[in-house]
Amino acid sequence: MLKIIKYNIIFLGLLSFSIQAQVLNTSPFSRYGIGEMNNIQSSHYFGWGNITAPMSEPQYININNPASYASFLKHNPIYNVSLSGKAASYNSNYGGNETSSSGAHFGLNNLFLGLPITKNWGMVLGIAPVSSLGYEVRSTVPLDTSTVSYVFKGDGSVNRLMIGNGFNIVNKGDTTRLAIGVNSSYLFGNLGRTSSVIFNYSNDYNTRLQYRSSLSGWSFDGGMQFYKKIKTAKENRYFFNLGVNYSLNSNVSTQNDFFAYTFKYNFGVQESAKDTLEINSDTSSITLPQKLEFGIVIGKSFKNKRRWDFGIQYSIMDWTEFKDNSSFVSNNINSLGASSRLAVGYRITPNLDWSNSSKSIFSKSSYSFGYHQSKSKIIVNEKGLLNNGINFGISIPMISSRSLSRLNLGFELGRLGDLEVNNIEENYFNFSIGFSLAPDTRYDRWFRKRKYD
Repeated sequence: MLKIIKYNIIFLGLLSFSIQAQVLNTSPFSRYGIGEMNNIQSSHYFGWGNITAPMSEPQYININNPASYASFLKHNPIYNVSLSGKAASYNSNYGGNETSSSGAHFGLNNLFLGLPITKNWGMVLGIAPVSSLGYEVRSTVPLDTSTVSYVFKGDGSVNRLMIGNGFNIVNKGDTTRLAIGVNSSYLFGNLGRTSSVIFNYSNDYNTRLQYRSSLSGWSFDGGMQFYKKIKTAKENRYFFNLGVNYSLNSNVSTQNDFFAYTFKYNFGVQESAKDTLEINSDTSSITLPQKLEFGIVIGKSFKNKRRWDFGIQYSIMDWTEFKDNSSFVSNNINSLGASSRLAVGYRITPNLDWSNSSKSIFSKSSYSFGYHQSKSKIIVNEKGLLNNGINFGISIPMISSRSLSRLNLGFELGRLGDLEVNNIEENYFNFSIGFSLAPDTRYDRWFRKRKYD
């Protein structure tokens, strides 16, 4: 067990550089706050609307509520890795000037290792993006007999390297369970923004303001879950899960660099700097708001395997508490509002006889569907943008009948904003591919200790 932890810590360190190097966003909406928040922490739960607060299952890692770690089974460590992507189109209409653009990206999303320490104690190590910036907004207006372009760009990401623990306070098998848990996360990353004024004439000198922040700090979140079997009929069991998780507000340290200079393009391509207008740096902090989520799931199981689930979850996060304390930033430029999210989801597994080889693998798979409606933190024309979307997914069993390993696919179709109401909107398609490798170390060949060379 100690070797598993050691090798995965080394791998997580190498992976952190890989995640930072990716292009994680292409959305103009990512310019607000610390960027667009990453909501895909589990490919499986993403398929039914990201309902995670009440969920705890031994074949999935749910970092959104650390109390779920207490459900890990002895001899079944879990390796969870996922990739995610997004394709979106953006439309705006200001002053009768309609514009449109599109973007797409795909990359590694997270890596988690779940360890059953004892019967009532589970631990998770992992790394995942928290948010990402990746936008380019350009506006060209006439100036005398020529034109001038205002160009705004942003790039970078904030990531978390985390360790979490979950404990069963009450454990009466499959009848009653009460668990608590806590995550400790180290936040790190770089966010860069540039604002440029570019003239059409090649002999004119252009102006650029460049601002880059390096972030580091800690964040903490905790959760509680309660499971209760409410009815028994033969081997069928009806149950409900309650869950709540709370993230504390965080003060993250930042090292900021500001650079203002003039330049021009040689032959219309190569940038040539002329004068440095200002170069400066400071040390400050960013205040991230608290977050509260709570949810309930009811369902039916057969021989401790879930046949169907129906869940609902509500979350709130007050982004008016967000503040970038750098002297180079005005927090009044992009004011943020309180965000909220309501999600409902349904999941069903047609066939629970996983060891029956005569049954189709797709009949043993779990199918999920969800819907969510959100009020975004982004305010346009004094109105918070609405975000509506539908989710669907499939979780396919892998490796062997003894294994809990799954291939998880999650998809989302949605719209942020409304062209008629907000003069701007985003239509997007998100997807995630995840692997939950949870072999039983007593049986699976790749975990057996060799006795002979």
